[in-house]
Amino acid sequence: MVVFIGKDRPGGLETRKAQREKHVAMLKDLQDRGLIHFAGPLLDDQGEMNGSLIIFDTEDVEKVNSIMDQDPYVKAGLFASREAMRVKKVM
Repeated sequence: MVVFIGKDRPGGLETRKAQREKHVAMLKDLQDRGLIHFAGPLLDDQGEMNGSLIIFDTEDVEKVNSIMDQDPYVKAGLFASREAMRVKKVM
């Protein structure tokens, strides 16, 4: 599996809200194709969305980076940082 973590830039909540419908549609398509194991927003202490966590059913980090390059959040410049890395499921 590959985990993707994107942390929003400061003040990015409006960008997130504006792009959310397109972002979720992209994730739904990936889920329908069997590529997504889990996806959801990261939350701050007030419960506001401030990042993204996506677990992909693949071992290919390059593939995940390529997919995420097309993500509406990425294209809109939402993330201050993003990282994709392999993870081993133990439980």
